[in-house]
Amino acid sequence: NLAECGIDLYGVRWVAEDPSRVERAAPALMLARLLAGAVLALALYLGAPLVLPELDARVFALYGLTLLVIGVDTRWIHLGLSHSRTVAIARTLGELTLLAAVLVAVARPEHLTRVPLAQVAGDLVTAGILFFALRAGGRRLAPRIDFPAARAVLSRSSPLIVNVLLGLTIYNADLLLLRVFRDRETVGWYAAAYQLVSFLINVAAAYSLSLLPALTRIAVHRAARDEMVRTSTAQTFAVALPIAVGGSLLAPGILAAVFGPAYGPSGQALSILILPFTLSKEVDLVALLVAGREATIMRMTAAAVVVNLALNLTLIPRYGIPGAAVATLCTEAARAAIARWCARRAGYPGTGLDRRWRILVACAAMAALLYFVPLPLFAALPAGIAVCLGVLTAVGGVRWRRGAWPELRV
Repeated sequence: NLAECGIDLYGVRWVAEDPSRVERAAPALMLARLLAGAVLALALYLGAPLVLPELDARVFALYGLTLLVIGVDTRWIHLGLSHSRTVAIARTLGELTLLAAVLVAVARPEHLTRVPLAQVAGDLVTAGILFFALRAGGRRLAPRIDFPAARAVLSRSSPLIVNVLLGLTIYNADLLLLRVFRDRETVGWYAAAYQLVSFLINVAAAYSLSLLPALTRIAVHRAARDEMVRTSTAQTFAVALPIAVGGSLLAPGILAAVFGPAYGPSGQALSILILPFTLSKEVDLVALLVAGREATIMRMTAAAVVVNLALNLTLIPRYGIPGAAVATLCTEAARAAIARWCARRAGYPGTGLDRRWRILVACAAMAALLYFVPLPLFAALPAGIAVCLGVLTAVGGVRWRRGAWPELRV
């Protein structure tokens, strides 16, 4: 999002390095984000009627109000201070406010313009809780003009703004080219599969934001830093691989259960699109951010855009949905490989097979069950989970203790 000015990532590290910066410079950054949001909201208000039908333009213009809320959103400060529980509570209450507003105020098609207003209400609740939580903790954050303080941070976060734009290009290129080379129905099928993948992407992003301050604080202690990187990589792999393997094998049933039998072609897309979730590059990206390699992250994504556009233009005209999904898979594999190479050059270690073999064995057993034993979805899901956990326990990947949560040992 352009309105957050790259601060939602860089700002977490910036606060984690020195919490005293919050009172000294955070108010100036909040004001800069507020001004950026106001400019973008005005651009939407003026530009939407030029390219969209009247109703769509009004909806887009109203959604522009959410950009103003970003300026006073202090989630990045809380995460930098390791107040992730406060963020979780605030986000939950904000989403519940959004849901309640939609259920109460949106009943007919003509109420469509109320949906962005409900979003604004939910975002304001989240931002308000986070802001007053900081004040309750003794931090005063009244926005003020301090251009030198803001410029010093924004100059470092600016590559991340470009990185967001490049990431959006990758995210939307396949949908746009499917619309060009196929039809609206094909785009709908593909978008349905992407909805479930987007949820996993957001989970990975949330994990990254929680890892960033912790890794920042121990970055000066190389042994502890390297162990955290190895362990985090192994843990994300242990969570991601079963989801990707099981999701790929059960994709048709999952899409039919969520969207209905008419979305059968979406299952083919999901079975491929979910696989890059195993190629978790998030730990390497966080490591590069901690090392101050913002420009490297931007260049990595720029290279991935070139790969993605070339693959989409080659595969979509001939293969349609499968071609778009394979292009995404190959792009994410390239991004993961480049991120690993860059992280290694920055001094971060890799995580070898000794930290991965247990989950590989467990997932192989789960895949064999799901592939060779035909089960309905309601039975296949618990059966797959049970087999994966059972094998993982047998090979020492999970330790169960009475009165405590299971311990993942990777």
